Amino acid sequence: MKRIYFDNAATTETDEEVLQAMMPYLKENFGNASSNHFFGKTAKVLLEDARDTIAGFIGAESREIFFTSGGTESNNFALKGTAFRFLGTDKNHIIASSTEHLAVIDTLEYLKEKFDFNVTYVKPDSDGRVSAGTVRSYYTPHTFLVSVMHSNNETGIINDIKNITADANENSIYVHTDSVQSIGKTNFNVKDLNVNFAILSAHKIYGPKGISALYIKDKTQVDKYIHGGKQERDKRGGTENIAAIAGFKKAVELLNSRFEKDVSHYSSLKKNLAEGLKEHFGDAVIFNSAENENSLPNIVNISFDSDKLDYDGEMLLIQLDLKGIAVSGGSACTSGTHQPSHVLLELGRDRLTALGSLRISFGRKNTLGETDCFLKSLKEIVK
Repeated sequence: MKRIYFDNAATTETDEEVLQAMMPYLKENFGNASSNHFFGKTAKVLLEDARDTIAGFIGAESREIFFTSGGTESNNFALKGTAFRFLGTDKNHIIASSTEHLAVIDTLEYLKEKFDFNVTYVKPDSDGRVSAGTVRSYYTPHTFLVSVMHSNNETGIINDIKNITADANENSIYVHTDSVQSIGKTNFNVKDLNVNFAILSAHKIYGPKGISALYIKDKTQVDKYIHGGKQERDKRGGTENIAAIAGFKKAVELLNSRFEKDVSHYSSLKKNLAEGLKEHFGDAVIFNSAENENSLPNIVNISFDSDKLDYDGEMLLIQLDLKGIAVSGGSACTSGTHQPSHVLLELGRDRLTALGSLRISFGRKNTLGETDCFLKSLKEIVK
């Protein structure tokens, strides 16, 4: 059976050039970047070169890039590090969108339950976006942080971060944006957006798992996250994962060289799939993702009208997998829970519709023929 992978928003295949870039740092260049000898200095040079490369790609300065173990840690670092800086002051209010990834929501709930921070969750508008005006309406004199993801990991909807940040800056409020899904699919520039925190995750852009970069805007006050060493400018203790960082660097270099080609390819696949879905299912297919510039080019999220079609929402993923097609029902971090997507519920979908949603996310190696194959299989399952 030829298998088709349409779950690139969960993770991507590691590029062969990335693997080749990693190998020397798993073998002969195995030094600890904190060691003051040849082996350590070799690792240190790679570490700082990678920091330069990643910073340049998003319009940051090298000193603003901090390496972590993944997007979840980066989000925890930004949110907890900021909250603990304000602990014990009258600044105790955080605003976040209700459609955030659980890496953000669970962290905010922890801060609320254990440290008595007040958290206000803002619902998206009817188009799925979180507006600057809505966020602004919840400001109080005690607000110190706004957390709104740049693009939603399930629907691909892109939020108006630039205007959200402009309002926040006028009120001396920090802005954190989970930008994991946006990197490589949008022209993401931290200086243009003027955010305090942003996230890059290597395994979403054909790099290795277990490595991420957290952007912290210069002069942003944030507590140290992991204690035990002076690494990462004394913000995160622990020996850096040099081999993974080498792979991350190469992945960003490849992304930089083929960004336009990638985006064009994703857009073509998305258009082909959307047209095919509309042609066969008509108004019985519900698009939870947009087809305009306010949505990522690589994500299509759909549900079906249960009054018009016959299907088992809880079995859709399994039935497609049996046909050799890998898609998702939402975030990979919530798979196996048998619960409807909280994102789709916040968009107003009923439980049955949300439970039967499909997220199709494209990658570099996907083809138009594969989208046609997916459509053919879906027609056999949903009738």
